[in-house]
Amino acid sequence: MPINKTILAKKLDFLNENLAKIENMDFAEDEFVGQADIHDLLTFRLQQSVETCIDVAVHVIAELNLPRKETAKDAFLLLGEQNIISRDLSLRMGRAADFRNRVVHGYNDFDFRLLFRDYHDDVNDLRIFGSQILDFLEKNK
Repeated sequence: MPINKTILAKKLDFLNENLAKIENMDFAEDEFVGQADIHDLLTFRLQQSVETCIDVAVHVIAELNLPRKETAKDAFLLLGEQNIISRDLSLRMGRAADFRNRVVHGYNDFDFRLLFRDYHDDVNDLRIFGSQILDFLEKNK
């Protein structure tokens, strides 16, 4: 069964738009840590971006009739095992899924200084994920 590229294109467009919004945010570390509205907005946009990547991963797995995974982290790991994305990226995306779970389930133990220091790398990983999915789709027309 061929992968529905129209659905994936819409999801990846949303991902790229959201990542651009994150990249356009401008704040200093103390401002980020001290103002809940700023770190809440960044956290929400990162959550949306990770959830979009999860949707893409699950869609690819379903369309390729790969074994269904119970967790988002395992879905990313499966994409790595299947060489759809790199194994290294699959591990980083698994950590992104862990981040998403902490946000969604309301864990209040965020170190916002650490989030500030890491979010640029996180955005880069999400962009790489989108790029590797597009590469896979191009190779498997």
